[in-house]
Amino acid sequence: MNTIQFQQQSISVLGDFLKKGDKARKFELLTDNLSPITNDNFMGKNVILNIFLSIDTQLCANSVREFNRLVARVPNTEVLCISIDTPFAMVRFCEMEGLDYVTTASCFRSPSFQFDYGVQLSDSILEGFTARAVVCLNTVGVVVHSELAHDLAAPIDYQKAIQCFK
Repeated sequence: MNTIQFQQQSISVLGDFLKKGDKARKFELLTDNLSPITNDNFMGKNVILNIFLSIDTQLCANSVREFNRLVARVPNTEVLCISIDTPFAMVRFCEMEGLDYVTTASCFRSPSFQFDYGVQLSDSILEGFTARAVVCLNTVGVVVHSELAHDLAAPIDYQKAIQCFK
């Protein structure tokens, strides 16, 4: 279990956050048309899991925009933007913003994802949401970089995540 900060309060984050060298845990999330998307969809590709609270928060929305901009120049690399938001809300956001280099996925039907990836917020007003994090997986699903935001109001280091695959 980890602890992060939000508005000068500590929040517990349940599960074991993945670290460099760990094998990605199996997951099944939902795409914009409610079809499943799993780890298997990305085998043979580098993947950046951009995990966040909600597309309706400025910092989280900015992370989707920034990864869309950065990954456009990185071959064989995909960004999977994951939150508890409905798939419809995330695809609407991406369409309105013209973002076409990221894939969105919802974990609203997969509560085990939050715990399995060590991003499940607990013991606060934000209980049930996911912490902000990035997990970079190589072509065989091994973690090559991970970062858990220690303060929900601070951005992730996007450049460090992208550099894993340049």
